[in-house]
Amino acid sequence: MNNKKLQKLEAIRGFSALYVVFFHMLPQKIFFLGINVGFLFRFGSEAVIMFFILSGFVIKYSWGKSENKRFKHYFFKRFIRIYIPLFFIFILAYCAKSYTEGGLANPDWATLLGNIFMLQDVISLKPNVISATYMANSVLWSLSYEWWFYMLFILLVKKISSSKLNTWVNILTISTTVSYLIYPFFLNRIIMYFAIWWIGVRLADIYLKGETFTFKSIKKYSYVLLSIIALLGINLFMNFEYTKVYDYPLVAYPFVELRHFVFAFLAMFGGIIWNKLNWFGFDKIFGIFRYLAPFSYVIYISHYYLVTKASYLKFIDNKIIEYTLYVFIMLLFSYLIEVVIYGKIKKQIISYFSINY
Repeated sequence: MNNKKLQKLEAIRGFSALYVVFFHMLPQKIFFLGINVGFLFRFGSEAVIMFFILSGFVIKYSWGKSENKRFKHYFFKRFIRIYIPLFFIFILAYCAKSYTEGGLANPDWATLLGNIFMLQDVISLKPNVISATYMANSVLWSLSYEWWFYMLFILLVKKISSSKLNTWVNILTISTTVSYLIYPFFLNRIIMYFAIWWIGVRLADIYLKGETFTFKSIKKYSYVLLSIIALLGINLFMNFEYTKVYDYPLVAYPFVELRHFVFAFLAMFGGIIWNKLNWFGFDKIFGIFRYLAPFSYVIYISHYYLVTKASYLKFIDNKIIEYTLYVFIMLLFSYLIEVVIYGKIKKQIISYFSINY
């Protein structure tokens, strides 16, 4: 992939991470010239869906370019990428809770184990969740999805021929969506969402083959997504009473799944259209956010403690200054963890295993 297109992916990744921060930080109503501009920051859920699509693209692209396609190599790279920064966030979470409580807090080992084994989801918004997110850090829900997407991808590409791979994914995701109407739980929810992640895989496959991004190139997969959307529409109708159970129905079962897939569908077509327009205006709008991409992961998983629920600067009698400093500290922390510390740890681990593995 040429450098300009890589930078566009990086820019979207950086923008999405910072957008989620503002989604959780800013109030729902921010009036400017009589207009509620706060509405523009109400789509944090969709930003996470963009992460999934980007991830599918990057993993497929990396896999296609990699000479080493052993499972151990793939697993090792994905493991250290997810878990090393996450380890520091677990420590941050415990320290933040201990600070709030004024002493050593209960580490909540059961929930910690649930998050270590990637079984977490937002227990207050979805039925039949195995484990809550650790220390109420709700964004960690997406990590369990991401991790199992990685594992499902390697299982499928290793066991199924490339000519049949898309057919298997189509059948698998649609059938699990049907089962989701009957009994929604962790496993069928993950596999159903794999259809969103697979958008990125399909787009990367088109690119790797040197084909052009056109409506025709995604036509068949759009039918798959439309089928899932239709099924989730039925699910919303069948389980509409749940919208009265949850406090935030727009981001809860059974509406949020439909919302996510509709956005993913629109994002896929939006990308094709913008590509046809040669990404007119993209760099002016999003270009600067590529500088956040190298530490966007830690921005995403740390902001709950460092910005959203932060109170260590509450002595400042100015909310704008207080939260500006929170964001600055979060950016600095994220850079140090993901670029400096993780970079050094990763280098040492890879060096060790290249010699002794």
